[in-house]
Amino acid sequence: MEKHDRSLDRAMENILPSCMLTIKKICVLVSISLFTFGSLEAQAALQPGRTHGFSISPLFGIIYGQAEEIVYKSSVSDDYLSELLWDLKPLLYTGFAADFGPKNPFLHSGFFAAASVKFGLPLRTGFMENRDWFNDTHNHFTNFSRHEAFSRNAILLDLSAGVSWRLSSSLVLRTFAEFTFMHFSWSAENGFVQHPAPPWANAPPWNENLPKIWVHGPVVLYTQNWFILSPGFSLKARPGNAFSIEGKINYSPLIYCRARDDHLLRDTIFFDEMFFGHYINGGLRFIFSPRNNLDLSLSASYRFITGTRGNTYMERTGVNVIRWPVRHFNTAGAGYSALDLGFRLTVRIN
Repeated sequence: MEKHDRSLDRAMENILPSCMLTIKKICVLVSISLFTFGSLEAQAALQPGRTHGFSISPLFGIIYGQAEEIVYKSSVSDDYLSELLWDLKPLLYTGFAADFGPKNPFLHSGFFAAASVKFGLPLRTGFMENRDWFNDTHNHFTNFSRHEAFSRNAILLDLSAGVSWRLSSSLVLRTFAEFTFMHFSWSAENGFVQHPAPPWANAPPWNENLPKIWVHGPVVLYTQNWFILSPGFSLKARPGNAFSIEGKINYSPLIYCRARDDHLLRDTIFFDEMFFGHYINGGLRFIFSPRNNLDLSLSASYRFITGTRGNTYMERTGVNVIRWPVRHFNTAGAGYSALDLGFRLTVRIN
């Protein structure tokens, strides 16, 4: 089995850099194509009698969900060794958006581009729960800990460009490509740990009656950085002159995630580099337009990421410790699942 794992590790060592290079090439080519086309379209659309224009929007909202940090037992197993769930319950944010496209998409088709950025407020966002499956024979979790989770900082950036198609006077189809960047950073503090007496290789299943070992102060720092390129489409309908509704959906396997996990009490840092998986983003936006250049909108969207997996690098820290990185192939995983409820005020600039 060890020989098989070493062969797989050598194969993945050659494959994963090429996969990452492929993702980067796709992102660069798509970005250049979209914005070259968009620049030409914008120049034409902003001529006298133009049909396109810009808009700006302040954003406010909440994100409610969880991020997932996973350690697998081996490179060829889907069994968990550890799982850490980081709460966003909720994460409050503010931000802004800018758009370029047809002034009235129910009258004109054409190129459009959009950008938005959201900044999470540094507040407590719930708990971090850690479960470990340390029994070598049976797949039951043995150790448990729970700590307060605090958001240190969070940034969510979305850039999209595509074509808006007028299907009728009350229906618009948009097709687009979107780049998404999400950065989350937490601190786990205080709380307790529960585990049976060692050795844990034959540990019984965890139960809530195990004694709690209380800890105080920071315990773990964790950061996730997501880079996602996805195609998508949306439909926008206008049931009345002042009201419209828009639904959108994205899907992509083109996912790259970098994460860092600092275990402060163990003087150990884990660096994770993960690829691919499944990204789904869907949502609805309800729009009220009291004036020709003003929109008020409420939105609800859901983002889900699963199956992202890759390598982890472990490094010991400390004053009297020799620093030596240890690499484990295909044992790191990450996930994300959250609902986003937002409000925006959009002002169109003629």
